Amino acid sequence: MRRMVATVFSIVASTASAMAADMAPSYKAAPVAPAAVFSWTGTYVGLNAGGTWGRWRDNPSTTVNLTGVTTAIPGTSTSRTDFVGGFQAGYNWQIGSWVLGVEQDIQYSRLRSTFLYAAAPGGALVAGDGFSNKVDFLSGTRLRAGWAFDRSLLYVAGGLETAVLDTSGNYVARAAGSPAATFTDADKFHVGWTIGGGYQYAFTNNVALGVEYKYLDLGRENYNLGAVTNAAGVTSTVADNVRLKASQVLFRLDVKLNGLGFFGM
Repeated sequence: MRRMVATVFSIVASTASAMAADMAPSYKAAPVAPAAVFSWTGTYVGLNAGGTWGRWRDNPSTTVNLTGVTTAIPGTSTSRTDFVGGFQAGYNWQIGSWVLGVEQDIQYSRLRSTFLYAAAPGGALVAGDGFSNKVDFLSGTRLRAGWAFDRSLLYVAGGLETAVLDTSGNYVARAAGSPAATFTDADKFHVGWTIGGGYQYAFTNNVALGVEYKYLDLGRENYNLGAVTNAAGVTSTVADNVRLKASQVLFRLDVKLNGLGFFGM
């Protein structure tokens, strides 16, 4: 009898131990989330600032009012440097490693030039006369194409460049003729083109810093710059055909709006 009871207890204990082992909770390590892949796709706004090197080309002429005879004055080139800065906004699409985009910028600069003739250049102009040019603002509408290495982006950009410029004619007094005077043809709209490229690095998912080179050619526009009268009473009108080419080196800061909660982004 005792042997039977001991056998039963042994069987019960073994069964209970096995059931407890089966019921013990098992633990598994939580899966590691994959690192998020950065994308350049999205709308961005930003600031740019740097230096610009401009080359002005002036081709003046004078026309005698009475006869209509026009005299071309030898052209003059002047080079100047100045600060330039402004704003940009655009949109990027990333397709694999390719990044395509469109961008609009507006820039302000005080780039200007001034020169005076040391000797009479011809026509109705005399020694001491001269011209001055000034940039009011620049604006570029560009397409961009680049290659992304995760958070690094190399790109080229080009498109339409426009500007508003002012030009003045500065004339000394003519003996027995017209007094010293300045005539300005302001807010002349130029249309040209631009091309360049740059590098950007995204320090966060929304903030990127970069450096860019930009070349622009603003084409030619004709400026009407008043009239002068000589001692013989002959009056001539003055015009100046002006062209500006410039290079820029810009540092830029872009903020991508996606993920910031603006406008539902």
